[in-house]
Amino acid sequence: MPLSPAVRQILKQLATAIKFTPEVDVKKFREEFNNSSLLLVKMANEPIYKTEDIAIPVRGGSIKARIYRPSDREKLPAVVYYHGGGFVLGSIETHDHVCRRIARLSGAVVVSVDYRLAPEYKFPTAVYDAFDAAKWVADNYDRLGIDNGKIAVAGDSAGGNLAAVTSLISRDLGEKFVKYQVLIYPVVNLTQAPTVSKVEYSGEEYVILTTELMTWFGRQYLSKPEDAVNPYASPIFAKLSDLPPALVITAEYDPLRDEGELYAHMLKTYGVKSVAVRYNGVIHGFINFYPMLEEGREAISQIAASIINRFE
Repeated sequence: MPLSPAVRQILKQLATAIKFTPEVDVKKFREEFNNSSLLLVKMANEPIYKTEDIAIPVRGGSIKARIYRPSDREKLPAVVYYHGGGFVLGSIETHDHVCRRIARLSGAVVVSVDYRLAPEYKFPTAVYDAFDAAKWVADNYDRLGIDNGKIAVAGDSAGGNLAAVTSLISRDLGEKFVKYQVLIYPVVNLTQAPTVSKVEYSGEEYVILTTELMTWFGRQYLSKPEDAVNPYASPIFAKLSDLPPALVITAEYDPLRDEGELYAHMLKTYGVKSVAVRYNGVIHGFINFYPMLEEGREAISQIAASIINRFE
């Protein structure tokens, strides 16, 4: 279907708010991204019963996280959430509205993870931050008031990558505390291998995620080119059996659409329950724009419903 008129308006606004060139200063780029994202957070004004900022110990230090509690009930399901931003941008602040809404609609405790960013921290730092945070949630279930048999991981874009990889590491270590994965337009192949959607939808018209920007993100995140085929960087190269069920959300006008849908299909071929849902007329990042996009609200409602159905 045609690109949504609301999306066209968003793209116009972003073109003046966030300016990328391959020579961009990382700190300035983050500031522009953060400022635009925080406007959405304010616009959403999403209510929640209670939030709490904590520090989670990880190998090499500690990281921040924010707990979103939808009610005062105990033994709730939990969702460990990883924000997007190409492993370079974003924070628990930029995705505050998304996590609030998921917690409120799903009735699950959401723990949003502020993993360390590239280029200051190269692969695999973010990977082990993501896994260590999820493991901490599973180990501290009593303190968090959650059911440690009902833990999901979720994330958008780069965060979808970290959610998928956390599921892999959990399986590889024999932990298996991850019971569900929600992958929102995930990046699962960092080799930049061409797909139809990458060819069609990574030009300036779809300014949120261009070929230039994807290449730049990869250079910031990976220490060396061969890291791109490491399954913990590109989970599409992993053995995908014996993993938790997955919901994969994709967007029609997104260069990452095809690799996300291929990943969902590959999970199925390995015997993993997997559902891929494409939202038409929208672009990469559309869930963050839910205050302005009906499709964003629909997708978050679907995510919440899938969490309820998985853990009822």
